[in-house]
Amino acid sequence: MPDLARVERSIAIGGGRRVVLYAAAAGDEARARNLVCLDRDGRVVWRGELPAASGPDRFVAVERDGDTLLVDTLSGRRLALSTGTGRAPR
Repeated sequence: MPDLARVERSIAIGGGRRVVLYAAAAGDEARARNLVCLDRDGRVVWRGELPAASGPDRFVAVERDGDTLLVDTLSGRRLALSTGTGRAPR
C-alpha cells in the first residue's frame, strides 16, 4: 500500500488512474523512481523512467500538459513523459 504521508503531488489522469509523486525519505535508493501511476485499486501501473545516468537522481516536480507529464529531476533535467507509459516519447 502506498505511503500517503509521503505524497507530494497527485494528479488524476483518467480511467481511474492517478500519477503520484512521492517525497524522498531516508533509506530511499540513490536513483529513486518516485513517480508512479496507480490504478483505482492502488496498484502500480508504471514507474516513471529516469534519464540514463549513473549518479543519484529522483523526480522532484510534476505537472500535466494534456497527455504529457512535464517532470523535473534532482539532476536538473526537465522531461516530457507519456501519461500512458511513464516514459519519454521515442
